[in-house]
Amino acid sequence: MNKHISLFILMFLCSITLKCQFLEPGISIGLNSYSGDLKRGYSPFPGSIGIEIFNRFNMSSHQSFKISYKRGKIKGKDIINDALSTNRNMWFESKFSEISGKIEYNFLDYFNEVTKENFTPYLFFGIATTLLKNTKERNNTLGDKNKMLISIPFGTGFKYLINKQFSIALEFEIKKTFYDKIDITSGPIPSSTQGNLNKNYQYGNYNDKDFYYFTGFSISYIFYKIPCPKNSAPKNSIY
Repeated sequence: MNKHISLFILMFLCSITLKCQFLEPGISIGLNSYSGDLKRGYSPFPGSIGIEIFNRFNMSSHQSFKISYKRGKIKGKDIINDALSTNRNMWFESKFSEISGKIEYNFLDYFNEVTKENFTPYLFFGIATTLLKNTKERNNTLGDKNKMLISIPFGTGFKYLINKQFSIALEFEIKKTFYDKIDITSGPIPSSTQGNLNKNYQYGNYNDKDFYYFTGFSISYIFYKIPCPKNSAPKNSIY
């Protein structure tokens, strides 16, 4: 985890040296949820609280780049009403930390000095690394093994500019992973949780990769660039 935090700090320090951008640090809080072998499709419940700190670089009224560090839990349980789920009766919980970089596209002229739009829907996508740790299934902790994942985050949101300094946003984020053991249910059940289950029976689908989600609310503070005198024409400022 210390390496994860160090990488985020390095990304943050490198990014603030970029020119022609408006810095927008902030914090998000919301619900993490999951879908996979135990729960099909998206639902925020059962969910766990997640917290994110981020810095957004507004390169224009339409394009932004965002780096973030997120921490929380992912959990799930068998909720499908069928014979397999009833017999399997599986649940899991994992702590995680995540670093991501995402590109955002605003549909409206957000920050535009002429239209002065103070709201916009937006889309985003990027890449993330996630560290899973302290994984539990049923009542067992699966040792101290950590797992590093690569995922593709994408989603949509809505930004609103309260005033020149503060912005709020609602966001729904999907994380596509290339891993099928977030829920510890891929093929045969682990030996620690077999009980009366057949150890040779496949209780999960190898080809069905897991997803996890973040549905949250954020608030951020905007630091405006002060243009140099030679570039101080109105077109180089937001307002």
